Formats: sequence, C-alpha cells, structure tokens
Amino acid sequence: MAPYQSLLNMRTLAPFGVSSLYVIQTLCSVSTLPLGTFVTNCHERNFWLSIKSSFLGQRVRFDIEDGSGIHFLSRQRAAECGYTILFDHHGNLVLRASYLACYVDNKADSEFRLQVWFVSRQAGGSVRAYPLHLHCILPLPWSHRDIICEENYMEVSVKPQIPAPHNHSRKWIDAPPMSSEEKKRLKQEGWVIFYRPGDVQQQRWTVREVLSLGYVIGITDFHVLLRCPYFSPQSHRFMDKEVLVEAVSAVLLLQRQELPTVVDVSVACTINNALVDREHLVWSSPLVLHPLVHGVFQHSSVRLGVGSEALSGCSVRDRGYQVTANNGVLQARIPFGADGTLARAVELDGRLFKVISLDLFLMREWRDDLWPLTQQRTFRLLHSPYLPHTPEVINDTVCSENVFSITVGVFPWEMSFKTLYIGGEPVSWPEAKNQALHISQIHHKNGSYSYQLRRIRGGYRRLSLAFILTLSLTPSAKEFNYSATVVCDVKEAADSAPWLEGRCRESGVQVLLHYGSRERPWELYVGGRRLDWELVELGGFELELEEDYLSVELPLFAPGMTYENITLQSLVAKVEGSVVELDTVQVQHSLTQRCSFPVRDLLVCLPEGRMVVVVDTSRTLPPTTPNSTTLMDPSCGPSQTDSTRALFNFSLNSCGTTQAMEGDYLVYENQVVYTPDLQPTKEPIIHRHSPYRLTIQCRFPANHTDLASFWHPVNSSLSLPLSLKEGHRSKRRLPPRSFRKGLRPTRSLYGWKD
Repeated sequence: MAPYQSLLNMRTLAPFGVSSLYVIQTLCSVSTLPLGTFVTNCHERNFWLSIKSSFLGQRVRFDIEDGSGIHFLSRQRAAECGYTILFDHHGNLVLRASYLACYVDNKADSEFRLQVWFVSRQAGGSVRAYPLHLHCILPLPWSHRDIICEENYMEVSVKPQIPAPHNHSRKWIDAPPMSSEEKKRLKQEGWVIFYRPGDVQQQRWTVREVLSLGYVIGITDFHVLLRCPYFSPQSHRFMDKEVLVEAVSAVLLLQRQELPTVVDVSVACTINNALVDREHLVWSSPLVLHPLVHGVFQHSSVRLGVGSEALSGCSVRDRGYQVTANNGVLQARIPFGADGTLARAVELDGRLFKVISLDLFLMREWRDDLWPLTQQRTFRLLHSPYLPHTPEVINDTVCSENVFSITVGVFPWEMSFKTLYIGGEPVSWPEAKNQALHISQIHHKNGSYSYQLRRIRGGYRRLSLAFILTLSLTPSAKEFNYSATVVCDVKEAADSAPWLEGRCRESGVQVLLHYGSRERPWELYVGGRRLDWELVELGGFELELEEDYLSVELPLFAPGMTYENITLQSLVAKVEGSVVELDTVQVQHSLTQRCSFPVRDLLVCLPEGRMVVVVDTSRTLPPTTPNSTTLMDPSCGPSQTDSTRALFNFSLNSCGTTQAMEGDYLVYENQVVYTPDLQPTKEPIIHRHSPYRLTIQCRFPANHTDLASFWHPVNSSLSLPLSLKEGHRSKRRLPPRSFRKGLRPTRSLYGWKD
C-alpha cells in the first residue's frame, strides 16, 4: 500500500451529508465515518464527493484504489487522469472525477465504480483513512461528442464513426465496440496529429510519445478520448469575442478492421474568470468555439447548475439568473446575493473588501455538419475581483410612530457584531433592553446578513439617534466601524394625556392604550407589572399597533390576570391596567376590565398559593361519578359537581399536595382519584365502576412564585387523552425582543400575526 506522505496542505471551513458510502478493508488507521461528514453525487458525467470543512485535518490527500493497487493523486497526476481536487466557496473539500478517469471500473460505458481513500493527518500527527465507494449509473445516453472543461483539465470523448452501408439513411454510423486486440494495436501503432492555426507543417506523434507529454489517450468499448491539463505542450490560446479560449486541435489515426480511421479529438474550453457588471457576476464564452465546429453551427440548449445541484428552468428564473446569446457571445449573469452565491469579506491594508463567488456548472449543446450532437460541460468556481465594501444604511423610521428603525448591511458571514455605541457611549446587551433598543440579525439566502436597530421613544415628537456599529472580521479580528445619525421632527399636536380602554375577546382580554399627544414619557402597567418584553413573552401577549393606539391582548390565564367567581359554568377574569407618567410618577389613567368565560376542562394555579381544577369524568369506560372523586386526601372532595364534572378548589399546602424541585421550578402535585369501595362478600359481584386517577400539577419559577397565574389543560394517564402543556410556555405571537418600559412602540416593531 502507498505510504502516507505528501499530504495536501489545506484550510478548514463548512457542512454536508452522506450518500452511498461503504467501508472496506483497513488502510493504516481506519475510522468510522462520522454522520453528516461526506456527501456523494452522480452529476452528469462526473463522480462528486464533498467533505465537510470542519472534519478536515491539518493535511489531507486522496488515494485511488483499483485492481492494480493504490495510486496517489498528485496535482499533475490528477489533471492528467481526470480528477479535480479543490475547496468550494464554503470551504468544503471537493473531489470530482470523470466517469472515464483513470482507475475507474467501467462497465460498458454505462456503469461506473470508483474506490477512494480519504487520508487526513490530525494535529497530533495521527493519520486516519476513510474508504469511500462511489457507484454511478449513466442517467442519459452519451452524445456523439462529450467535452468536459474542468478547473484543471480538458477532456473530449467521441464515438468513432464508420461509413454507413449503401442502403442506410445516414452517411456515417457508430462503429462497433473495439476488441481487445484493436485497443492494444492503437496504443502500439496509433498516431496523433496536432495542428494549430497558421501552422504550415503539422506535427505527427506516436501515441506513446503523446502519453509522455502528459496527454492521456483512452480507449473504452465505445469511446476514444483525449485528456490533458491546461497549458499542455500542444495547446494554444487565443482571444475570441474578447474572451480567452484554450484549445488542442488534434486527430487520431488508427486501424479498424484493416481500414484506416481518422477520429477528431480536438477540445477547447473557455478559461476566463467572471467579470462584474454593476451588481452581477458575469461569465462569458464565445457562442461558437471555432476549433470544435465544422460547417454550419446550430446552437441547441443551455443548462445551469450550482455545485452538484442541477437547476430547472423555473429555479434559474426564480433565482434571477440569466443566460443570453447576443452578438456571438454566450453569457451567464448572476445577481449578487442570489441563492447560490456567497459573499466573503477580505481585509487589505486596513480596508474592507468583499468577494462574491459562485460554483458554476454550465452545459451547452450544439450541432454542426460533422457532429450530430456535441455536449460541453463546464465547471468553474467563479470569483469577483476585490470590491470595496460599503454597507448601506436604510432608514425605515416613521417619525409619527416615535420609533427608529434602521437597517445596516449587507455584511459577509465572516463579520460578527461586537459593539454598539449610542450617542458616543457603548451600550451592552442588558443596557440595550433597558433603553428599549432591539438589535436583530437579518439572514440572507447566500449566507450574508444585515443588522436591524429599533429604538422606541415614547411621548416625544423630537427624535434623534446617532450610533456606531463595530464589527469584527474572522479570523484576523480586525475591527471596522460604521456610523450614522437619524433625526425626525414631528409637528406639535394639542396636549392630551394617554388613556386606557378595555374589551372582552373570545380568547382573552384586550387593553387599548390611546396615546394622546402629551409630550411626556410614560409607562404602561398590566396587572401591577410594568409591560416589558419579558412579560410579553412570558404571557404570550399579542401586540398590535395602529396610528393612535397600542393594543395588548392577554390570553386567558396569562400573567396579569386575577380570577373571580370560578364555577362549573364560568369564571370571571379581571385585568387592571394603568399609565404612569415617568417625570411625575403619577397615574395618568387606570382601568379595571372584567370578562366572563365558559369553563370546560380547567386547571388554574393561582399566585396566592391555590389550585383550581375542573375535571370531566365522563370520558372513562364506564364513566366515573363526579361526586365520588377526591384528592389524595380522601377528606378533600369536590366543591361543586354536575352530571359529568367536578370542581376542586384547594390550597397548595393541603389535601395531600406534594412539593418538589425540578430544575428552576417548584412543582406542586396532587391527584384526582376514585377508588371503588369493594366490600368482601361470599358471592362474586360484577362491578361496573373502574378506578380513576388524574395527576394535576402547578409549576412556579423558584425565584418568582408570585409572578402570575399559569394554565395547564388537564391530562389523565388513564382515561383523559388531553395534552399537558406548561402554562409559562403559552402560544407566542412575537419573536424575542426588548420592549422599552411602557414607551410607545410602532407598527413596524410589532404587527406579527399567525
């Protein structure tokens, strides 16, 4: 086996999944394949293997195994044999191999197998090898001529043609499969003629001489192929339509059935990188590659892909990609930020630049007088030049709503938020919440992001916000500052104090805060607690903003509610609210709103240390009589019953209630039970009552047992199939955000609805 040396230098970066991987014999130290590390694909005419960047060691390499042994892929050998090894723009290690590459097990040019060893040297010096078996079946038939333009080599494979019989409709037909003797004779007696435009004398080489120059002449059952690295000895470059092209013009001379046969094995590829046109990556190619076209050219079709993903026409349009053919130039235009692109940050001489990249696949088809169908597949990892990065400040502030809303971006993924300065002073995360400042990260499909700042300023009509955003670049830790100032002036209005209005809703209680026009800061209190984002999230409040008022809807059993007259028929929920002026600490307006709600199943954990539960016992088979149920203490019976339900109202330190700590919560637990009283008798008795047991719990945060009421729909482990939910995790209408202490919010800050 090949010794582990000459490992490839590498860097590390991002993710992937697993497909079609099988473990075989031991090579040095074989390790189990970590799930999610390797991904394989069969892509067009190529094997495709990607390895997650975070899995890569300090140095890596690939070995290829076939029946003759294990072969190390050097840079030169990879290009000659049809292998491409590179890092994609996510930092993952990629191996691509042509189906006709060296060491591939080829079955009739339709089924292909490749045995790969991925070898990684870790930081401690240990070497690990991972065997990967790649198996692909040709999805679509070969064309008459297939060309691959890879990052490091060009390849052309053709089906040899022979003259058709006199009664055939075509002049030329595909030659029959080559025998082993013909393949051997080609390598020994075949000739290759290279020619270049303008050359007076053509150069004639034996196949053996051509192989010594780094070219590969391959023979399969149905194909003849030529493969070579770029800058090969017989290649030539030229500009066509202001695009750089490299070509090898050659014909292969061989004997078939005692007849001389000429096979055109010319190959040409566009080798230019992408250009930038405004906010687009642009990659161009001559529509007609003249070294490959004979007679009349007929352009057929073009397909695009990103990495190993082939894109449908709809996907291309949805992403904003464009492919055009104008003035003899085939052009692909990719918008910055489109799905599939990646923005990367680069620091040079203290300045920040960005590079936009795309892993492009392009397949084009055409016909000419000699070739009924040619397919050319191009793989290019496109990069833009260094582009100065100047983040844009988007001011969405609506002055009349008293909220600053500012978006700064777009930032490449390597940059991370470090510090925010408001008015020249640094603001920490806890201070940001206290100042009603919310910072959120907006993620874009290509991995970049923007920062959004929102700050509530209640009661004032003169608005001004000056800030500096400091970001750090990974891995250099270089810092960059971005600053802006936003000012709003609003026309003065007549002085009027804020006031509250209450309404009953089907699922809760609504409190409306009408702003008024008084230019003084205020705070809103609900249930004796200041309205902030902690309370909004805890209670699952739904906030909605209009021009002149703020709506706060409290769902039933939310913090801030108290309860009166709980019966089997209904309960009355009470919400008290007040608006307090900050300067004078005086209540500007107060509200007490009571609403009645019907009762079915119910469990209320009251902050004063009581539990109220309504259970439906009719769901057992046979049904249980409600007035026969008790708590764990048999002396604690229901306070009310009807034909199907029982209501219990008891203190948490009574009726057999137990107390325990679960994490940061105090858990109080009891049970509603019914146990038939079975008296011993001499004769057997048929009982029509089944035992009944229902566990009920109340959970309070250990440090805040006085927070508010919590609601748990009841659940029976025996006969009541209702889901148990913790009340402090009731349905949330809003994402996590900071909320200024009662100061006026805006529609842009809230307004989320299910």
